Order: sequence, then structure tokens, then C-alpha cells
Amino acid sequence: MGFNKLFLTIFFLVAFINAKDKFDDHQIGVMLNEYFLSEKGPTLLGHRFYETKKNIIIQLEIDQDGHSPSKSLLFGFKAISLLADISQKNFNLGILVMHSKNSITPIVAETNIKCAQSFFLEEKIGEKKWRKNCLTVKHN
Repeated sequence: MGFNKLFLTIFFLVAFINAKDKFDDHQIGVMLNEYFLSEKGPTLLGHRFYETKKNIIIQLEIDQDGHSPSKSLLFGFKAISLLADISQKNFNLGILVMHSKNSITPIVAETNIKCAQSFFLEEKIGEKKWRKNCLTVKHN
């Protein structure tokens, strides 16, 4: 009887330790700001979490000046992938709006969150496949 109790205690302790914490919108916003400050990426101008009839969206607006558009795109969508993974909301679409002094209109890019996570977090697909199958970039 003592062994079973010890086994169950250890089992639940391990399960509790390995359980992923999920965070609300406010906590995600704080972590987002910290991530952009600590990683020396493009400047975060703002963020928005919202829902439409079809999607639960996480949108970031960044100033890419001082960084290449490609690196800014990767940095932004990596942040979206990381934060969507620990959010209480089940985001399914990431939108990145990249502003630059060199352009009047921003670059707007979208990705399916699960597909982005396959590249950025799980490394199941490569960058080339992610760009081809999961990424839409709009230049106005």
C-alpha cells in the first residue's frame, strides 16, 4: 500500500511539474514586451488580440528599421509562435505588420499559427516550406 501511494504522489508531482502553464492576455502582453526588449529585435510598436467569425488572432506591429525585412519577419513570427503556445486562447492566425521609414505603407504578413509552430517551435518543417505553405505577405 505504501508503494502505491508513493508512486501516485511521484506521478502527480511529475505531471504537475510538466504541465504547461497557460497565460491570459495581460500576462502575454507583458511577456511580449519583455521578449522584444531582451532579444534586441525590431521595436515592438503594439499588439492586439482579437476574434473574428473564423479566427482568433494575435497581431503584432513592429518597426523594422535597423533590421532586414526577412529577419524582422522571422523574429516577429517566432514571438507569435512562442506566445500562442502558452496562451489561454487558442490563437489560429498570426498577423505581423512591419513598418519602416523607407515605406509609406507597411508590409503585412499572415501565418497559420499551427504551421508556424511546426517551423519555429517543433522544427518539423524548414523555413522554405513554412514560407511556401504557411506565409502570406502583402505589399500595398
